Amino acid sequence: MDQHAQQRQTALRQLIASDALTLELARAALLKLLDITESAQEGPDYKSYDIGEGVAMEVVDAAFEARERIGDEVDDSLLDTLRSAQR
Repeated sequence: MDQHAQQRQTALRQLIASDALTLELARAALLKLLDITESAQEGPDYKSYDIGEGVAMEVVDAAFEARERIGDEVDDSLLDTLRSAQR
């Protein structure tokens, strides 16, 4: 993880632990996170890549598969956490 990512993680953890985080704000953040993971799992947008201009279809497919895996992992983790809170 690079320095920028570490700083971002630290800032997020501090905000989550702060009293400023209301239930309404947390819900809004989680809904935004779901929008992002949904977008990551929609499938490759081949039009956004210059296919035929040096980018192979395999690269596009690999990029989509990586995004999809990350989206799946985030969704699964979020679901597990929220379900455990209901028990």
